[in-house]
Amino acid sequence: MTRFSLRKVVAVVSLAALSIATFAACGSSSSSESSSSITTVTSGKLTVGVIDIPPFSSYNNGDPKGIDVTLVKEIAKKNNLQPVWQQATYADAVQSITGGSIDMAIGCIDATAKRMQAVDFSSSTYLDGLGMAAKKSLHVETIADLEKVNSVGTVDGYLWVNDLKNILGDKLKTYPSSVELKADFDAGRIDVAIDAYGVQVPQFAKDDSISVALANDHPDKRVQATVQAPEAAFPYTKGNTSLGKALDAGIKKAHSDGTIVKLLEAQKLSSGLAKVGTKQYVVPLS
Repeated sequence: MTRFSLRKVVAVVSLAALSIATFAACGSSSSSESSSSITTVTSGKLTVGVIDIPPFSSYNNGDPKGIDVTLVKEIAKKNNLQPVWQQATYADAVQSITGGSIDMAIGCIDATAKRMQAVDFSSSTYLDGLGMAAKKSLHVETIADLEKVNSVGTVDGYLWVNDLKNILGDKLKTYPSSVELKADFDAGRIDVAIDAYGVQVPQFAKDDSISVALANDHPDKRVQATVQAPEAAFPYTKGNTSLGKALDAGIKKAHSDGTIVKLLEAQKLSSGLAKVGTKQYVVPLS
């Protein structure tokens, strides 16, 4: 779910105190006119931009589904906020937050130094891991296994591309998007397709002949992204400390009580994605 170039100020800044020790993720809403102490674009409501990237989030004609959606609904409920959903994309999510039309966005959005120039980020929800799709007969589970196959493809722009080029040389082919990558993989023109793990699992869920391995389960120092994966989090209005505290409290509780692991496993994703760092990893400026 995340290439480095993909994941993206000024709105109302709240100085209101927050006392929340509940399950949450990326909600917000309300102002002094509401029973909630969280400042948002519209009093009493949490306006959320929903990026279509199942199983993490899907707008679904205004009835959103996904891991991030479940987290947001819970934090909104615990803080007496009414979630309001708007469709969003990676291209416009950050701009919508800075422009004051939404409070936050969801959809496996990596915390990056570039984005943090415009918005703030909640605590990390899960890793944006490196996935490797291959025929089960090839037994591809680690980066070292890639050296044994004839051809490997990935989407250009990911953090791991240069490291893989150093290892695989001409065996690595890059593509402009996941669509072209999957088309060549399905046609048998490459042996292994490397993409965001969370994207690949649902892509191949109905194909019993394909396995999708999470490379981060077997870190390889030659590929830094398997050692230090980008971490997804919820971007929200810069300086809105009341909202930030609510999101952080809820996400930390969801980690500690096992909720995030359960949500991941329910979508057939590796529980290893929940192993975010004690200190949030922010992808540095390139």
